[in-house]
Amino acid sequence: MLAPTDSRALPRRVARLFFRHHVENGLAVAICLAIVGIATGIPFGLDTAVLVGTGALCVSVVDQPGPLPGKLPVFVATIIATGAVSLLAGFAGGSVWELAVVIAVMSAGFALATAYGRTALVFGIAGVLSLVLGMAVPLGSPAEVLRHGALFVAGAASYAVLALIGAHLFDDRNRRMFLNEALLAFARYLYVRAQLYDPALPMPTALHDVIEAHGALMERLQAARNAIFAGRPNPHRRRWIGGMLALLDVYEAVLASDADWETLRQTASGDVLVRFAALTRDLAHDMEGLALALVVPTAVVPSDRHVAALKALDAAFAATPPTEVRASLRTTRDAIAVAVRHVQLLAHIVAGRADRATALPDANLIAFVQTADTRFATLRGHLTPTSPVMRYAIRLTLAMLAGYVLTVAMPRYVHGGWILLTIALIMRANFAVTRQRRNDRIVGTLIGCAVAAVLVPVMPPTASLVLIIVAAGIAHAYATVDYRVASFGASVMALVLIHLLDPTEFLLTDRIVDTLIGAGLSVAFSYFLPSWEWRDVPRLVGRLIDADRVFAAEALSTAPVDQRYRLARKRALDNFTIIATTTRRLSSEPGVRQRQLASLNALLGANYMLASDLASVQGLLRARGREIKPDDARTALDATRTRTLDLLTLKPEALPAPARLRRRGWTEMPASHALAFLGRRLHHIERAAQRTAALAARVVQPE
Repeated sequence: MLAPTDSRALPRRVARLFFRHHVENGLAVAICLAIVGIATGIPFGLDTAVLVGTGALCVSVVDQPGPLPGKLPVFVATIIATGAVSLLAGFAGGSVWELAVVIAVMSAGFALATAYGRTALVFGIAGVLSLVLGMAVPLGSPAEVLRHGALFVAGAASYAVLALIGAHLFDDRNRRMFLNEALLAFARYLYVRAQLYDPALPMPTALHDVIEAHGALMERLQAARNAIFAGRPNPHRRRWIGGMLALLDVYEAVLASDADWETLRQTASGDVLVRFAALTRDLAHDMEGLALALVVPTAVVPSDRHVAALKALDAAFAATPPTEVRASLRTTRDAIAVAVRHVQLLAHIVAGRADRATALPDANLIAFVQTADTRFATLRGHLTPTSPVMRYAIRLTLAMLAGYVLTVAMPRYVHGGWILLTIALIMRANFAVTRQRRNDRIVGTLIGCAVAAVLVPVMPPTASLVLIIVAAGIAHAYATVDYRVASFGASVMALVLIHLLDPTEFLLTDRIVDTLIGAGLSVAFSYFLPSWEWRDVPRLVGRLIDADRVFAAEALSTAPVDQRYRLARKRALDNFTIIATTTRRLSSEPGVRQRQLASLNALLGANYMLASDLASVQGLLRARGREIKPDDARTALDATRTRTLDLLTLKPEALPAPARLRRRGWTEMPASHALAFLGRRLHHIERAAQRTAALAARVVQPE
């Protein structure tokens, strides 16, 4: 869903397309590669520049957007590892068996490194790329291999130095870009969330779309936390820390406002629902404008469109008779009004009109940053035949060796480097991801080959060099965003580079054939010792229920410690997002029944509503706590906390069958008094916990 059309819709859309973090990262990589290539090629010639460029290209793989403090050790480790792999490939190139051993060890190491997460995966890709490029270097004497290795390391080190200088110079913009991406994801979430106020849209459909957008938002928020909260908080950084905290406050208020969504759909007038939807869209429009104001030089902080929308909602709200329904409307309206106030603060921070440096919380922000796990115990736990990581290592190693066997058996018809690289880039531990990357790789390669076939015959050498750099930047920029585009860029880069080095060769058909072979081997070996994700669902659901219990214990307290509360909420929503992402992939796994997916989707919907209810409690206490006697509030919260924690269990015999929540029936309770309204909210939390636990038990132990 797009923002409402206005005179600036097209420029805003164009800005959203180009002023993105991955695009700027790809541009920076292309510039660094160009500098290394030109600085080497002018004095030493094209052949030397290519060898140096291979080292720069390999190390550029790990040059991903991220906090500055962690870049240096990653670059150093990559230079050492890729340099060693390149040398091994060079020395083993004269022996079929020795090279087979190098390929097997490299493949297994790459796969096992995935136990350490996404960062290690990128590190492994750099290693495989160095292996493939090392295999492509013509055989020579040991002295020649050492010379090639020295040039490789020189190129890698030169690129790393340039990238570190750029990261230091643009550190402030890098943090702004992370905040920009989080704001854009939040705007998208709000646009989708506006559908919640459309009674004509079925509830499961509306919730499914919201959960999808919410998952993307959680990933962007965590990436922004990692970048913005890291490092010493100097004045520039404190500004963006304040902006990040304001965004998180907006998010919590919006999440809390969903607590009475079902009631509004069932009981509120059409005019009120239209006003709620309009206010949500205007909030999204302003958040999108704030995102662009962070990174677009000519953009300005948008005017507060949502303020007028809030006044229109208040007018519709005033026309509603003072019934129990109006009390529910008031809670949702108050939660969104809190979000509006935080958006205004965020606008002041973006515009530089607010100094939040003195208002930063007395909290350990590093606790909210994901840190890399480098313990050997993490890997040791996966060195078992039943581990998904170990099974992936076996599958990938066999697939790579099969590709190498084809290369040895048919050297005139296939190119081992392309086949092995295709396998390494496509094959993942998850079957669904492997299949999707296979499709993207084939489509991207075919389009890239078509474009290269048109351009190569008519382009002069200078233009070809420019095209190689641009294609490398595109491949890097979209590697983690859209693999079809990345494959397109990589294919254009490879074909133009080969033609530039040897104008008599183009290898268009070879590229397509090798890609199809590598893609076929990747999918074929995915069925060997498979690790189907459905088997991991019970463990993930158990972690979700445990996280829900901790969140409920913190949320159902009269005065929770802010950091503990925020960490508990984050952990619960992170586990929720993991299951949502897994559920999306399960639809591609063989043997997964629609009934199983339906149960998981029902659990996700119930858990999202439980999280909304829990998030609304503290907001309700802040807004109306003075109307309630402290002892009465404490008694009600303590009782509900005890019952909720008892309900959140995976023991199906202790729970009734999951019944549909009926918020409408609770309007029989007098909700005008704050304590009565709190009681209604707590009653709903118990019912939401009961339904969530029952659905979780059904998923873990299906009938």
